[in-house]
Amino acid sequence: MSSVDPNGKELIRRRETGERAAGLSGVASLVRVLDESRLKPKAKEQEVLDVATEYFLQHGYRGASINAMARSSGISKESIYRYFSSKQQLFEAVIGRELIEYRRNLHRLDTTLRSMDLRAALITVSEAILAIITTDRTLALRRLIFEEATRSPEVGQHYYKIGAAQAYSVLESVLGTHAHESDFDVPTLARHFAAMLCWRMTLERQCAVRGQPAQEEIAALSAAVVDDFMKAFLKRK
Repeated sequence: MSSVDPNGKELIRRRETGERAAGLSGVASLVRVLDESRLKPKAKEQEVLDVATEYFLQHGYRGASINAMARSSGISKESIYRYFSSKQQLFEAVIGRELIEYRRNLHRLDTTLRSMDLRAALITVSEAILAIITTDRTLALRRLIFEEATRSPEVGQHYYKIGAAQAYSVLESVLGTHAHESDFDVPTLARHFAAMLCWRMTLERQCAVRGQPAQEEIAALSAAVVDDFMKAFLKRK
């Protein structure tokens, strides 16, 4: 008997069996590989991730299935399983791709901040952070991640490591050059600034108290927070 399986049924069977045993190495592996530019996802793989992202956002993790995803998108089930061994690994890859772009954006921004004075640098990074974390798409993805993190803590840990921790790193880099102007250490300054900038805005967005802010609102809030922060935490000259 030939070992060739033209219909891909054996591959699907093996993949579905692996659904229950899939580990959480997908996020770490994807982040490491893509972030180091060792691999550029193929066009078909990107297409699968695009479809999966929208499907997870629409149906949630528990409400999503590979079968339904394939039927609704026109992408064959075999194509999905060619790149991802299970629904969990596909979900991890969706998260990983979103976080990688966020991380790259922050790193690109970090290189432009060194030539600015403190106020301008803090306003710039504030606008960049708020523009990312206040979108409907980001909020929906975060809800999915937080829900899944209750069952798989590594998902949440990777999200923090490549998301919030990267923002703290950029803030510490900016504040570090002005550490002598404050009685607080740099990590504490970064935490206080992030809290002042993000806490109320994200809470209001998550509770549907306010809609997605326009760029003008983000700019005004960023400037106000930076001015309040500098008055409260930096020594008066």
